[in-house]
Amino acid sequence: MMLNKKGLAAAVAAGASVLLLATGCTAGGGGGGGDDTIKIGVLATSEGNLAFGMDEAKAAIGVAMAARGGTADGGEVAGKQVEFIYAGTDGTTASAQTQVKKLVENDGVDIVLGPVSGDEGETVVQYALTVPEVTFVNGSASPVGMTLEGAENFFRFHGDSAMWMGGVGNYAYNDKGYEKIYLLAEDYSFPYDNAGGFFSEFCGAGGTINGASWVPVGTTDYATIIAGIPADTDAVYVGLGGADAASFLSQAVTNGVTKPLVGGTIAVDTTALSGDANIASAAVGMISGGPVPGVGFSNPEWDAFVASYLEQPNAFPSPSIFSILYYNSVESLLLGLEASDGDLADNQSALRDALSSLEWDSPTGPIRLDENRQAIVDNYMNEVVQADDGSLVLETIETTNDVAQGTTVYDRFESCDDL
Repeated sequence: MMLNKKGLAAAVAAGASVLLLATGCTAGGGGGGGDDTIKIGVLATSEGNLAFGMDEAKAAIGVAMAARGGTADGGEVAGKQVEFIYAGTDGTTASAQTQVKKLVENDGVDIVLGPVSGDEGETVVQYALTVPEVTFVNGSASPVGMTLEGAENFFRFHGDSAMWMGGVGNYAYNDKGYEKIYLLAEDYSFPYDNAGGFFSEFCGAGGTINGASWVPVGTTDYATIIAGIPADTDAVYVGLGGADAASFLSQAVTNGVTKPLVGGTIAVDTTALSGDANIASAAVGMISGGPVPGVGFSNPEWDAFVASYLEQPNAFPSPSIFSILYYNSVESLLLGLEASDGDLADNQSALRDALSSLEWDSPTGPIRLDENRQAIVDNYMNEVVQADDGSLVLETIETTNDVAQGTTVYDRFESCDDL
């Protein structure tokens, strides 16, 4: 399948392939099915802006395994012993490449679960193409192009970052009346697609981008950017996450930002909203989209997941996007192992067939895969509100069912004409 945008994925693929060939890698896993232990390597961030990713991945795995009498370290699935081996990254491509190779080539894992962030995800997909005997199930990485690369051993059981913003651009222009929006986002693949999903709709509805700042991950001082936001801006798009989003929201208050905010998906996550109580005046009213439903959402799967999540070590007051996505991913993997009786013979063909045909009701709605092994899912448009206890939470404005992936991969852009 052809990609529609500027050859970004092709460039990443070429670079990664050259590096992998130069190192002469060979896989140590592959799952011949000759013993009763299935080794699952878990990639998650333990350092950097998303350092909490490892705790959230372990919480998700803990929930899934607790339902089977196990723990985040392992247990019994489909009559086989399952062992989880964890590898921490710092969110960069170099770290992800080093750690995924360690899991496969040194630790000999049969399956890889992860990673967390976008650039890491693109690197892991390129590596997956070189080790077809190993099955890869994505964690929370969400660039569009990951499932368009043709890696038949790679599966993603959640939406991509462009899908998550579906409907929000039209809502901002038509319902909120925003005509000019200033773009502030981190300079890597996830915000490109996440902002691209929003602005493609917003610009198509008649809106304009009246300025853009793409900042490095880990930026702590936003004063200069705030001072440079044009006076005629109707709203500011905040494509930051984790500690960076919390820093901006705090500085938006102290620097007197009075413009409404539109949040990228992880800017309104509990990881950004649960830190500083003083950010309410900036955060309340911020609209966004994503896979996480707002307060009051309930179904049996969601209620059970939340209750078990809150029992996990280092849990947030409510599940983050990272724990939810890792849970939907690892639960899908475990259901696939059960459906295939843990059979990893013949290049894990039985497991992959089971994953490809899997349909189940997750905590966030029904999940099934398309022909590219990319999930078709429900999506939620949310607004940040302040609860009675003063905490900042999401309230769902609208739910969209059966959201499917497009084929546009976004690069950095500065105006509507670039989209």
